[in-house]
Amino acid sequence: MRNKEATIKKILQSANDEFAEHGFEQASVRVIAKNAGVTPGAIYKHFKSKEDIFKVLVSPILNHLYRRSKELTNQAIEEIKVNGLQAFGEKSDDSNRELLEFIYQNDPIVNLLFNCSQGTEFESIRHDLVNLEVQGAKKLIDVLKEKKIEVNDLNDDELHVLYTMACTPLFEVITHRYSYNEALNFIDMMEAAMNFGWRRIIK
Repeated sequence: MRNKEATIKKILQSANDEFAEHGFEQASVRVIAKNAGVTPGAIYKHFKSKEDIFKVLVSPILNHLYRRSKELTNQAIEEIKVNGLQAFGEKSDDSNRELLEFIYQNDPIVNLLFNCSQGTEFESIRHDLVNLEVQGAKKLIDVLKEKKIEVNDLNDDELHVLYTMACTPLFEVITHRYSYNEALNFIDMMEAAMNFGWRRIIK
């Protein structure tokens, strides 16, 4: 069992390096096998395909992003219900900083997910995350209406544009892999864009 776990670990490390250098589409299973010290056939004893290797690498990070986004939406809903809009704004800024910390703590895999996933089911990650934010915004808007706070009824396309604008600074940080200090400036831009978006939503 230990030998199996060690082999899988070597394959994943080799695959991470190969995907990072060449992207998923151009990555070679033969090279992954060679650098892991195994045969290509041995790789297929542990993984169904090259995409399966990629999925094993990125899924924990993606699942965390999805789960945390939903948790933060639920927390924001509770903040609005209990303390109104001011607390919601402060919570939103805190969550952006938390997200940035997570990205830099997991930079190698985040890089794979956002910059090297062309040809996999994850290649639309930016679009998918914006859609997740839009779904969260719609839930928040429903709560605002329940609290008798006037809102503009933006449709899905309008919300998508607003959240694409708000998320673009974060996506640029990931795409260009700026230093953490440089990224802080982009997060400030992200917060400003989100504040602008919510000013369009709330009357």
